[in-house]
Amino acid sequence: MVGFLARLVKRVLGTKGEGMKLVNNNPERRNFPRISKEVKIEISEVSYPLTRDTGEFGISKNIGVGGICFSLTSPFSPGTVVSVKIFLARWQKFKRSYVQTLNHSSPSEPLTAIGEIVWCTPKVNGSGYDIGLKFLDIYEDDYKALTKYLESK
Repeated sequence: MVGFLARLVKRVLGTKGEGMKLVNNNPERRNFPRISKEVKIEISEVSYPLTRDTGEFGISKNIGVGGICFSLTSPFSPGTVVSVKIFLARWQKFKRSYVQTLNHSSPSEPLTAIGEIVWCTPKVNGSGYDIGLKFLDIYEDDYKALTKYLESK
């Protein structure tokens, strides 16, 4: 996790302190296919000092191995680094772990990742915001399990 924090600081401050820039002239920015999936998510901004506050809950619209689209009542600015918990049912069955092999009845933990808000647009009906997030950091075993989960759908 220390390596992640160093990358985060470098990403936010830039190599010469100039800050982040997102430049992409490609109209189709998505690099990974996504599946439509509505599940509960929890988003909280990653900031220093870290807080124990509960994040904001929302509903996903679609998910892929590169990111997730979701709806929230509050906006997030593009470039904001967040922690996301995705409450996918039975995703962990694609993850091989010793404890899981012994205990099939354990409740599913959410998939947790660090991501960056790429875009945020108000919903047409005015009831909140649709937000696109790309994953920046995710445990390798969780990434492999998510990939297998999505391939099974």
